[in-house]
Amino acid sequence: MQKLLEEIKTSPGIIGSCVYANQKGVIASNLPAIFKNETQERVGNILHRIFKLNETIKLDVNALEIQYDEALILVKKLCKSSSLVIICEPDASTHLINMAVSVLAEDLQNLITDCEKTPLPSKTYPQSPQEVMNGTLSEELKTVKRCLAQHIGPVAGKILEKHLRVWLQNGAAVQSRLRELAQLLVTEIDDEPGQNEFLTNIKKVI
Repeated sequence: MQKLLEEIKTSPGIIGSCVYANQKGVIASNLPAIFKNETQERVGNILHRIFKLNETIKLDVNALEIQYDEALILVKKLCKSSSLVIICEPDASTHLINMAVSVLAEDLQNLITDCEKTPLPSKTYPQSPQEVMNGTLSEELKTVKRCLAQHIGPVAGKILEKHLRVWLQNGAAVQSRLRELAQLLVTEIDDEPGQNEFLTNIKKVI
């Protein structure tokens, strides 16, 4: 579980996260030391009780987003008694973070063996990256891959495939969503001028 939290932390803007279980408290965490264990327990308990309150009034709420000046808190319900709490920088992109976390949420859920599972949202768009690359968006994605390769070299194909997998978890493979994919890919380019050049070069296809 700790390894999955470390993988989540690689997303831009994430400070750290923890998994809170109603009966056991915090069962995994990679939050900085400033977030003391008792603080994590108290916050986790409060946030999980919000989910329970929503169940009482028949609201199907599986995620919370709380914005402060100093930080952004995202909470994902993993099962009926457990939640994932993510602490982010205040200006972090919730859309990109949600896309990344959605891929790992089921793996986290499977590691929680002592709670009644609540089914996670089904993967409505099961297309594989290969199918999309050979489908109706093939020309656009060839352009994106070529422009990305100008900045990161021959690994561009593998990087595009990786981000396509994340992108497909959150919607259909349609041209109107290519801008979302571009925002994922641009994080792979280290320098800002290169990022701007990449976005400019693919503007005609997104």
